[in-house]
Amino acid sequence: MPTISPLRLAILLGGLVALGPLAIDTYLPALPTMAEDFGVAVHRVELSVSFYVIGVAAGQWLGGPLSDHFGRKPVAYVGLAVFLLASLAISVCTSVGQLYLLRVVQALGGGATVVIAAASVRDHFNGREAARVLTSVGLVLLIAPLLAPAIGAALLKLAGWPSIFVMLAAYAVVVGLILRFGLPSVAPQVAEEPLRHRMFAAYGRVLRQRKAMGFILANGLVFSAMFTFITDAAFLYIEYFDVGESAFPLYFGANVVLMLTLNRVNVLLLRRFESVTILGVAVLIQCLSAAALLTLTLAGKLALWNTVPLIMLVAGMAALAIPNALASFLAYFDRDSGAATGLNGCLQFLLAGLIGTGLGMIHDGTPLPMTALMVASALAALLSFRLIAGERIANRF
Repeated sequence: MPTISPLRLAILLGGLVALGPLAIDTYLPALPTMAEDFGVAVHRVELSVSFYVIGVAAGQWLGGPLSDHFGRKPVAYVGLAVFLLASLAISVCTSVGQLYLLRVVQALGGGATVVIAAASVRDHFNGREAARVLTSVGLVLLIAPLLAPAIGAALLKLAGWPSIFVMLAAYAVVVGLILRFGLPSVAPQVAEEPLRHRMFAAYGRVLRQRKAMGFILANGLVFSAMFTFITDAAFLYIEYFDVGESAFPLYFGANVVLMLTLNRVNVLLLRRFESVTILGVAVLIQCLSAAALLTLTLAGKLALWNTVPLIMLVAGMAALAIPNALASFLAYFDRDSGAATGLNGCLQFLLAGLIGTGLGMIHDGTPLPMTALMVASALAALLSFRLIAGERIANRF
């Protein structure tokens, strides 16, 4: 019998996982101001978003198997302490180089914290029930990027960009209290071999599970397609389309509104379809939407009215794909759920970070690099689903 209700677990873990989008999305409206303060171009500060997700990848790679060994809560407490201290340090940094370094440290702590979420779901639930809980976690999670840019814009106006990172430090304290008093403790798995051997053995078992790796790669690449837009969102809307900093949260929030809607649709779909079926359709739609964006860009027809709905589809499909990808690969792991979620998170954020860094390096003042990388990511996700996981979309209906 589960020791916690699905709804309560979803709310608790949603607050925990919100740490990630808050750390990324809250300071997006402040990027131009930060660039001015540091005396660099906006795309140089945008690189700090990519440095953060690369740090999250490393944090999840370490945190996943450590949480199997020491327990979910102890690993999360250490991660939160690192996140808190780095956030406060960022609030007083004076150069873009310091920002890069501190964002990596902040992300190491954040990654080690949020990686326990999916593993905690697997501790209590499996199959469609796990997918439903993960979808509900996603609902709570999606509220964060909906509110984050508006919160960041308000803090920027009231107290300057450093106040955004002070707020993040305060939120880390709130998350710590949630874990301490709300989340049931699960005994770590007992193992006689040394920790380093256990980590390598666990990751080896995950890597050898071919179908699971197909789902993990598809999940990471779907996220990368969405993250490519997130990395360039400030440039696309504020500079290229000249919508203004005050209107930016509205355009950015439109994506989250669709994601919230699709999150609820996913709950209904799970009553009739398996997670893998929904995942396949979401990956296909994202690929087609990204291809339409690239086609419009190459044809010189990209405008605000057609960009917004297509971006919404690319981002929105992540709300369908990610919880179903998690449920699909976690079903293969009873023993190594922490290592599996750690590897998933590591690859997800590493891929996104590398693609985002590549975007910063090839940025040419147009949306072409962004749309090209979105297509590449979405197409690779579709191929991972089809060739590595070995799933056919049509055969599922």
